[in-house]
Amino acid sequence: MKITVRPFHPQDAEATVAVRRAAVPHLVGTARSLLWETEQRPEHERYRLIAEQHGQPGQHGQRPQPGQPAESAESAETGSTGPTGRTGRPGPTEPAEPAEPAALLGRLGRLGHRPGRTAEIRHSGHAPPPGPRTAAPGGLVGCADIGLIADSGTPGQGFVQTMVLPAAQRAGVGGALVAAAEERLRAMGAVRAHTWAADDGVAPDFAERRGYRCLRRARILGLDLATARLPAPPAPLPEGVVLCTPAEVAGEAGDLRPLYEADVECAADEPGAAASVRLPYEVWLRHNWLRPDWDARLSSVVLVDGAVAAYSVAQTDGVDRYWSGMTGTRRAFRGRGLAALAKADSLRRSRAAGYRHAFTGNDAANAAMLGINRRLGYTVVASQWRCAKTL
Repeated sequence: MKITVRPFHPQDAEATVAVRRAAVPHLVGTARSLLWETEQRPEHERYRLIAEQHGQPGQHGQRPQPGQPAESAESAETGSTGPTGRTGRPGPTEPAEPAEPAALLGRLGRLGHRPGRTAEIRHSGHAPPPGPRTAAPGGLVGCADIGLIADSGTPGQGFVQTMVLPAAQRAGVGGALVAAAEERLRAMGAVRAHTWAADDGVAPDFAERRGYRCLRRARILGLDLATARLPAPPAPLPEGVVLCTPAEVAGEAGDLRPLYEADVECAADEPGAAASVRLPYEVWLRHNWLRPDWDARLSSVVLVDGAVAAYSVAQTDGVDRYWSGMTGTRRAFRGRGLAALAKADSLRRSRAAGYRHAFTGNDAANAAMLGINRRLGYTVVASQWRCAKTL
């Protein structure tokens, strides 16, 4: 099979999502969210590559190739997501949103069940059925997402995430994508590349042979949301404690700065996270709450005496899958069960909205959040390594 690697085009969106869903059955994402992410970031921060086949793909049921650095997953709920960050801009299928913060916040009340994030995890009983395993529409057999880490406190930090159709593995697709991606990263000015590799006994070896070092483990957890016994909120809630949505936090003034301050503080405390810079409020607002996969109506915030104390962000695919985009508690309020209160509230309302499969990711050293998820009924469905390489 001859492989051609070329840049991503908007018309590739549906086929690219088909590749991702086949490679990672737990994937939360749609063509709309893919286009949003592609066009939101400047080219020097995000770029996509596509691998096309010419000839016959590998046979169905083939063993996976020595694994490729894989699509990023959320590394810990108390901090940022994986190396790709949480950003996006609407694609050519819809007009761009206005840049003014007040106009952006106007969307909070109408953000609905939208496409979601990705997670590099293998198929398990928690997952919906996998997508096509041979060739995606248009002959696509693999894809890569690359760019510079926008909020890194160290200049020149890049990321590369690749996915390959199961039937096209062990045919050089992953290696071709990684080589092309690293060449592009160097042209962007990156001096170091970050990625994730499934802890499956195969992918880490593939990454290490290409110069990547496995640094930290993360756990991917799944929950059968349709049948989960989620805890009911205390009745009544403790004095001064209120459960609400981001729109209620913003109020008539449309100001989400209290949630912004909480997010910045929690991100700084993420176990295993790389040092990051504080994004301006307007950038944070646009890169987070305008993502088509962040569902403000299903996200939850805990207020204590009127102050944002904890929150849990819902990312959804508009069909049946839910990903925890971020869960955190401000330092002054930790140890009171508020993160669990926020997350359980978001999960209950998401189940009522029709979502059936919930997923999340935690750094393996994040004992506090792993404990919360275990009590909510999550079980570990896969592990992965955070890897890095000097270019």
